[in-house]
Amino acid sequence: MKKGVWKVTACVLAAGMTFSGMSTIAFADQDAVLAGFGYVPTAETEAAVQTEAAQTETEVPEAAALAQTEAVETEAPETEPVVDTSMSGEMAFAQCDEYINIRSEANADSEAVGKVYNNNSVTILSQVGDWYEIQSGNATGYVKAEYFATGQAAQEIAEEVAYNVATVYADALTVRAEPSEDAAEIGTVYSTDELEVVDYDGDWMEVALGDGVYGYVNAYYVGYDTYYATGETLEEEEERLNQEWLDYLAQQEAEQAAAEQAYLDAIAAEQAAAQQAAWDAEYQAQAAAQASADAQATADAQYQEYLNAQAAADAATQTTDEQAVIDAAAAAQAAYQEYLNAQATADAQAQAEAEAQYTAQVTADTAAQTDTSAQTSTDESYTDTSYTDTSSSVGQQIVNYATQFVGNPYVWGGSSLTNGADCSGFTMSVMANFGIGLPHSAAAQSGCGTPVDLSEIQAGDLLFYSSGDGIGHVSIYMGNGQVVHASSSTTGIIISDVGYRTPCCARRFV
Repeated sequence: MKKGVWKVTACVLAAGMTFSGMSTIAFADQDAVLAGFGYVPTAETEAAVQTEAAQTETEVPEAAALAQTEAVETEAPETEPVVDTSMSGEMAFAQCDEYINIRSEANADSEAVGKVYNNNSVTILSQVGDWYEIQSGNATGYVKAEYFATGQAAQEIAEEVAYNVATVYADALTVRAEPSEDAAEIGTVYSTDELEVVDYDGDWMEVALGDGVYGYVNAYYVGYDTYYATGETLEEEEERLNQEWLDYLAQQEAEQAAAEQAYLDAIAAEQAAAQQAAWDAEYQAQAAAQASADAQATADAQYQEYLNAQAAADAATQTTDEQAVIDAAAAAQAAYQEYLNAQATADAQAQAEAEAQYTAQVTADTAAQTDTSAQTSTDESYTDTSYTDTSSSVGQQIVNYATQFVGNPYVWGGSSLTNGADCSGFTMSVMANFGIGLPHSAAAQSGCGTPVDLSEIQAGDLLFYSSGDGIGHVSIYMGNGQVVHASSSTTGIIISDVGYRTPCCARRFV
């Protein structure tokens, strides 16, 4: 065996080769020749071989052990993930209910560093297994490839969700009613103004001017850019949600102030109307009193004329002129009738005066009562009673309130119940009407309120759904196996069966 070791070593040295490590080969015959080298040991070298073998006998096991150790250490090296850059630079679009987590590494257990929302665009940097390494806005990391549209599907989505902007280069640019230099002027835009492009055809762009007004600008004088919504880092999301909450509170405060002012204005108008009515009634009463006094004065004067006529009739009886007596008596009778008529008018005016005075008093009392009630209402804290339903529970009130907005649009990031909201914006705004503050995030809302077993859910509870990477959607349970929710940009705010997807948890707030 020792000779075999030396033969290998000697042959290698003779061939001018070197070892980077130590190996052993055993031969059955000490005179065996290694093919290709043509070496046969002589008698003179045999002794040297024996001596050298004896010297290295104790070295061989140590070298063999080292080789075995190295073999164990490198037997199954850890395989590095294959990074495929063939899609580098390609645009893809997220397809999900609400959002997809961006993670720090290409596995679901790694830290979430950002979010990509439905129809957001990303730029693929590479592919690692079934994960894409992407950049979207300021967020960079890894996302599951199955949730993204690429290729032709991405192009179709891009055409649908693109936001095209024209930037004005000219110092001042005329906006026209039609795509023609001869068309009527409807406005002017100025350098660096950015306008949403509705349509682009040849030399003209149709642009939105706001408030539903559209016009045309000459494309030669503007730049044209296309933008797509992108994801955000968790820090950006937190900052956005905080700002949205502050904006929402400011909006609620403004609406409350406007409602209070409208209420006070209504009270002031009611007070003014009542006071005006009192003044009018008082004026009518004074006019009636004056008319009554005038009528009575007329009746008194007529009575005096009657007395004078009667005195003339009495005097005529002392004469022998029979006709004079008849005429004087007739005049006295006529004067008396005139007096009766005048007195009847005076009595009617007196009755009208009495009625006017009564009306004036009642109206004045009403005005005073209105003023007192208004002052009491103003002194008390104002409570918004825009929606109350004392005939049902608060949970049912929440449902009744929420279903008023079915049919309104879904807007990502929105919280307006009329102009558009996403799923968490919808639940946030509905609950806010009942004094319940929630963050603008389905995942965050799932940590609020009181946990409820899915077998015990009631009307007004919030139901949450998983997106695979966490909570991805939220709805309001209506009872009878139905939910109301801001579903998607296609369907808007709708009512669905509770099992249209499988809920994962529920929360109660009342």
